[in-house]
Amino acid sequence: MNDGTGDASQASVFGRLPLTIGEREYGNPGAHATCFAYAIATWCFLVGSYAADLVGAVEGTVCLLAGNVIGVFLTTMPLSLGCQRYGLEQMDFCKTAFGQQGSHVLLLFYLVNMLGWSGLLLVMFGNGIYNIGNALEMHPGKWVVGAGVALGIWLSYLIALRGVHRLGMVNNFVTPAIGLVVLYMLYMLFSNFGWEAIAAAEPLDPTPDAALNYAIVLELGIANGFSWWGGIGFIARNTRTRRAATYPQILQLGLASGIVSSIALYSALVVGSDDPTEWMVPLGGIAMGVVALAFVALANISSTALSLYASGLALRHVPVLRHRPWWQIIVITIVPCSLFVFWSQELYDFGDAFLAYNGTMYAPISGIVFVDFFLLRKQRICLRSIFDNAPHGAYHYWKGFNPLALGGVVLGQVVYFALYNPATGEAHWLFTYMPASLAAFLVPALLYWAGMKAARVPVSHTPRGAADGLLAPNI
Repeated sequence: MNDGTGDASQASVFGRLPLTIGEREYGNPGAHATCFAYAIATWCFLVGSYAADLVGAVEGTVCLLAGNVIGVFLTTMPLSLGCQRYGLEQMDFCKTAFGQQGSHVLLLFYLVNMLGWSGLLLVMFGNGIYNIGNALEMHPGKWVVGAGVALGIWLSYLIALRGVHRLGMVNNFVTPAIGLVVLYMLYMLFSNFGWEAIAAAEPLDPTPDAALNYAIVLELGIANGFSWWGGIGFIARNTRTRRAATYPQILQLGLASGIVSSIALYSALVVGSDDPTEWMVPLGGIAMGVVALAFVALANISSTALSLYASGLALRHVPVLRHRPWWQIIVITIVPCSLFVFWSQELYDFGDAFLAYNGTMYAPISGIVFVDFFLLRKQRICLRSIFDNAPHGAYHYWKGFNPLALGGVVLGQVVYFALYNPATGEAHWLFTYMPASLAAFLVPALLYWAGMKAARVPVSHTPRGAADGLLAPNI
């Protein structure tokens, strides 16, 4: 006899209902493993290769480490603490600042981020297959890259279909393997070249302005940190303690990602290529290079599956999709990724501009959510009101939108592009002193705080008893 418990659990794990502690997948080791696999397998290799175009090893290491940690800390703190405490998916969590309908505007940004990175990872997977073929002297045609993207979509679909538990099983295998690959790359770099040669290597394609090169790479590091906004809430929601929600995100997505990005920077500088899949064989030889490429390819599939799963949860906010079968939701998420099958290299070449664009999206959102959760609401929200779309709801604001928050996002993007245009490379002189992402974080955050105070917008978390009665927060 079905008592409804299984249905409720499915609605939480594959839907938007708050997760209870018993439904959460990750303890501290699991959260570290997932964050480590997610960081290493995804864009840190790409970020390091982009940095190699502009700066050398020493400058790049400073920028990537500092930038990653700063960006991750600012975007992680409200999401990891709030989503973990209340078991919320982050689109729901953001309703406290943006309103019931306003959070749907963020959904578009969220999907562009998650599915855009998924496409780039799938091209890396296809490039890995292509370079394995070249290493084995099979000399495949470039069509193999597109075919590899299609294969990666299918594999990612199969993993995402089974939920967080299957993702955890895959990461338990992938994480140690990819960690060994990174250590082996580092060993081969220092044994074959040495630090002096790495430090002396010239950037691949710098601009004439050395200060601008430095500023752009610092911006890439910070924007990379903010880019994790799309996955932070999903991971935190599935952790059992606040420690497991916070420390793995900062240490792995921030520090470890910066370290691996730096190793990727060194590899690109000495090999002379900004394509991460072209480093493995020159650094490790044919046998070890092919093995390394295979593990990196698997890790990219794991990260893509995680992105598809998180995107599927976000799509549950669309009313017509709210009760659709989970497999149909995942199919919808892979439709945009199919573009990378046909225009693999063309879309892949926009990766550095896309990374900076994430800073324009998530820096102002992060600033507003940071101020809203810590300064205005003192880390307390009304959980029941998150799911109350009635006009009298605590987070309804004006017709479901909070104009102050949405206006802040627009203002943040204006501030960002006034300082730096990632598409054209044009920069204001202030950009060498103030990273565009930090300005886009601070200006909207301060104006949102001042606007909410001046307008006397109610920010109370009452009825407190109703919220705690629905799901006791995990303090």
